[in-house]
Amino acid sequence: MNIDQFWILIEASRRVVDPERADGNARRQAEELWKQLSRLPPEEIVEFSAHFQDRMDAAFQWDLWGVAYIVAGGCSDDGFADFRSWLISMGRRVFEDAVANAESLIRVVDAPGVEDVFFEEFRYVPARAYEAMTGCELPPALTAGPAAPTGEKWREEELAHRFPSVWARNEK
Repeated sequence: MNIDQFWILIEASRRVVDPERADGNARRQAEELWKQLSRLPPEEIVEFSAHFQDRMDAAFQWDLWGVAYIVAGGCSDDGFADFRSWLISMGRRVFEDAVANAESLIRVVDAPGVEDVFFEEFRYVPARAYEAMTGCELPPALTAGPAAPTGEKWREEELAHRFPSVWARNEK
């Protein structure tokens, strides 16, 4: 499975998202991804999971953590993992735009149908699908990932200055 195929599966899972509904979209999207992955051979689920982890690592950035912190009114390290999982669930364009410019998420966080910016369950779907298919646990990632976020670390009192458009959204 290549990266384009990975994103095709993510986009396919988004087709069940109903912008007219405020609740249930995350559950429906996770179920749809599970259905998509369940049609694949086990080795492709492993490859999908590796691409997912690579995207989690790419989004391990101080700027994205700062935006998550502002939007959610705080964000722990576990919460930031759930935020990055949500970011991946939003699709390739949203993900790549956010990795390039964290403030681009201002256009997404309040979009119709977005329930929350934390989506823990989404990152566990490949493991669930693999286990259901094989009866075994998904093999662990080959790399440990980055030890610390990339970019410039922020302090809470700097957030309004570093991310003014996102900060202004919260001031409304």
